[in-house]
Amino acid sequence: MFESLLKKIIAIDGITGCITVDPQDGSVLLKEGDINPLLEDITAFFGSGFDVVASSLGIKRLKFSYLEKENQKFVILVKEGGYIGCELSSDIAFEVVMKKIQGIEKTDGEMKEPEKVSVSSVGELSQQTRFLDSKVNQINLLIDEFSDREDRVQWIELVREKFYENEIGKKMISVIHFDNNKVIFEGNLDPETKEEDISIVSKLVTDSLCRKAVEKFGAIEAKKKVHNVIEKLGITK
Repeated sequence: MFESLLKKIIAIDGITGCITVDPQDGSVLLKEGDINPLLEDITAFFGSGFDVVASSLGIKRLKFSYLEKENQKFVILVKEGGYIGCELSSDIAFEVVMKKIQGIEKTDGEMKEPEKVSVSSVGELSQQTRFLDSKVNQINLLIDEFSDREDRVQWIELVREKFYENEIGKKMISVIHFDNNKVIFEGNLDPETKEEDISIVSKLVTDSLCRKAVEKFGAIEAKKKVHNVIEKLGITK
């Protein structure tokens, strides 16, 4: 189980927080330690945008990725059944942490997919609102990067199209607004909306934006742009 693996990883000196997200919809499965909200965003984003670009580049069997920005360090582990995101303390070497993680993995073998953690309805609504806001922020960062802050209309129209063509997306459209500059989330989210619903729609939108970027810039340049967005997500706490 991922639960057992996360408990062992969080016990490694220098790892401050760990999170597991579903590879299909980016929803949170498990958390351990001190969780920086950006760790959730980066891990979920990696599992959506990078998948599209990696597929275009023919990258297979990717085991992990490492991101460092100023005093922040993140490791994303690619596992069957989920992505594990870890935040490292600024004074720990990436190589030291990875050696210890790989030692744990060799001992434990492959982990099975965990069950999702249930949360109370009150906490869930608050989490859903924050979750949708973070997804809209990611979408806007992708639009910024792919449009070079110039021709944004075609990218925003693509986002609008994907929201309207999806039944779940149509239910959220009352709180999602579009103009020529950005996608805006405002208003009260329907309490019946699940975090999983938000993940499904945001992944559809993110994947579509990344595919368009691959068509426009080529896979290598699109990968660089996706990585730029991941770095922007990790600039500050």
